[in-house]
Amino acid sequence: MKENFLQLMLVTNKGNTPTVPYLEFIEACLKGGVTCVQLREKSLLHEDLLYFGSALKRLMDVYNVPLIVNDDIDLCIKLRAFGVHLGQADTEITKARSVLGSDKIIGLSVNTMVHIQNSLTLPIDYIGVGAIFPTNNKPNIETIWGLDGLNHAFLVSSRPIVAIGGIDESNAFSVINSGANGIAAIGAFHQAKDPFLTTKNLINIIKEGNNDR
Repeated sequence: MKENFLQLMLVTNKGNTPTVPYLEFIEACLKGGVTCVQLREKSLLHEDLLYFGSALKRLMDVYNVPLIVNDDIDLCIKLRAFGVHLGQADTEITKARSVLGSDKIIGLSVNTMVHIQNSLTLPIDYIGVGAIFPTNNKPNIETIWGLDGLNHAFLVSSRPIVAIGGIDESNAFSVINSGANGIAAIGAFHQAKDPFLTTKNLINIIKEGNNDR
C-alpha cells in the first residue's frame, strides 16, 4: 500500500470539460501534493469514462499517485487502478473483495453510525465519512456529521477515515484534529483560483494536523 495515500484525495468532476485542459488541472493538483485521485463521473457514458480513465491513469502513473475508481469494479480492473470506492447501495463488499482479491484497496461510504458499526467486520481498507459540512456537490445528503459526529465516528471505527463534504483550507485542520486520517474534496480543488497552491496549502494543513494529534 502506498504510504499515506489517503491524506488528500481529489474526487473528479470533469463532466463536459474537455479532457486535455481537465488533465492539466489534475496535473497541477498532483504537483501540489494530492496523494490519491478518485475517478467519479456519474454523467459520462461508459466509452467516454474508459477513455478519460485511461488518460487519467497514465498521468497519475507518471507521478506515482494511486487511482481509486468510484462504484465500478470492472473499470477498476480494466484500468489496473489501485482500488474502488463503493457506496452503501453498490456491489456487496464481500463480492467485491472476492473479485478484486487482497491486493486492491476497497473504500466504503458510510452515512450513519449504523453503517460504521456494520463496517467493522467487512473486508474494507477505509471508510468515507460525510458530509462533514453542507455541500452543493452531492444532493440528498443523509447526514451532516459535523466535527463532533466525525470524532464519534473516529472513536467507533476500526478503519482509517477519509472525511468529505464542504472541506477546504478554512476547516481542514479541525477535520484532521477530529479524527480523520485524510480528506476528500471536489469543490476545494475545482473552485480554486490556483489549484496548485490550494493543494499545497491543504496537504501542509493535513500534515500539521496529523503532527498535532
